[in-house]
Amino acid sequence: MPLKCLLSLYALVLFWGTISLFVFPSLFAYFIVYFFVKYPQDIFQYLSSVIYRIFFKLLPIVDLKFDLKESVPDGAIYIATHQSNLDYPILGSFIKKYLTVTNLNFTRIPFASYVGKLIGARALNKNNLGEIAIMYQELEDILKDNRNIIIFPEGTRGNGEQLGKFKKGAFRLAMKTGRPIIPIVIDGSAKLLAKGDPCFKTLQKTVVKVTMLDPLYPQNFSDETALLQQAYKVMHYENNR
Repeated sequence: MPLKCLLSLYALVLFWGTISLFVFPSLFAYFIVYFFVKYPQDIFQYLSSVIYRIFFKLLPIVDLKFDLKESVPDGAIYIATHQSNLDYPILGSFIKKYLTVTNLNFTRIPFASYVGKLIGARALNKNNLGEIAIMYQELEDILKDNRNIIIFPEGTRGNGEQLGKFKKGAFRLAMKTGRPIIPIVIDGSAKLLAKGDPCFKTLQKTVVKVTMLDPLYPQNFSDETALLQQAYKVMHYENNR
């Protein structure tokens, strides 16, 4: 087996191994506070952010460089470029109190499904309009409670060279709720792990830069299309610098 695939296997075992170590204490704390707070998953989400940071510290080929804002509004819609499956734990390492929408079908694996829901992941079934409506209502409710949402507007992983076409969902949600869009550009994760390839592409330490851009407020735009176009413009510029 090539060394790149062995490293990929190591990363997979490391990721789920560290999660497994934290599952039981996290679940214990989760059920203690379950009846006393509205969002008991915040405890699990906090501990998962610790897991993500440990994971990247122990993965020798990833060198994360963050350029984040010191102050961000509560109840925001974070939109990010999407290059690999590493993007989920990268964002989860610093964004708090969130739900994220994913196309990954983890619902068939009981452990992964349960942990995913506790962490705040929701699998999107594009073929079920009823489920989509229920999910968007949940996202609206989350924003009304000054909590956050993470969405990849491209809808799928790209190659890191150029942005794909943005879907309108995040921008329609912003216009409806009045909540700001916070763009994030992740650059470099595609150099490590490409779409459709289970093995890492390199054994060399690679910089993955995470840049948070200025919030975009929906009240400053005439409609969702104008908001989408501005978000695409600023993210495209940062992605190609």
